[in-house]
Amino acid sequence: MFTEALTIVRSVEAHIVSETDSDILLFSYLKRLIWLPAKFLKMGVAEKIKGASIWAFLSFAFMMLGAWLVNNSGIAKTEAASIVLLASMIVPVFLVVFAVPSTYGSCGVSLQTVEFVVIHLGARGFSSTEDVELLKKSVKPFEERARSRVSALKWLVGILWASFTFAFSKGAETPMSNPSGLMAYVFLSAWLFIGVVTAYLCVWGYEASLDKLFRAIEFGCNDFCYVTERRPQSGAKPAVNTDAA
Repeated sequence: MFTEALTIVRSVEAHIVSETDSDILLFSYLKRLIWLPAKFLKMGVAEKIKGASIWAFLSFAFMMLGAWLVNNSGIAKTEAASIVLLASMIVPVFLVVFAVPSTYGSCGVSLQTVEFVVIHLGARGFSSTEDVELLKKSVKPFEERARSRVSALKWLVGILWASFTFAFSKGAETPMSNPSGLMAYVFLSAWLFIGVVTAYLCVWGYEASLDKLFRAIEFGCNDFCYVTERRPQSGAKPAVNTDAA
């Protein structure tokens, strides 16, 4: 079952990044070592940017609506105008944070990926729900190992952010003797901030990719169990009432 768990993880992680395994072992190994990690991370970062893009679009739309209401309702430069503008900034955050689960609960898993898992299980000879449940238990250690790596990376990003804020505050408290020193401090702070943000996107993007991978396997296994359980029922003959004569 360990081999089956490893096989389905390898197959699904290649499928979700639109790649296939090569029959040449060396080429397949190099591909997984060099090429697939980049696509896997890119997929997760794209998921995170997609969520941020939705928030940015909603924020822009509500800010424009708030500005239009302020300018066309005669409340400009009043306390009511401040309330309207504040509400136009808060509402998009509320809509994104408290979105209904159906908009994000699938972790980006598509129906095609679920069907791929179902076909894979059938091709590997699985025929009972007990075997599939055992497979899911065997996949769990892979997920736990990956999650532990993400946790360590999150701690690293937290340390980087704390170091950046400490260095930035200390630099801000230090008087600059000349404009060139100030510009060097500003550019260095900007690059450090970009580095921290990039690290954040990579770690949380990697986590999004893991969510998509392991939820795809789980959804696919559940679908396969559902089809397997219904198959005997669909082929059963209707019972004949022998008492009616």
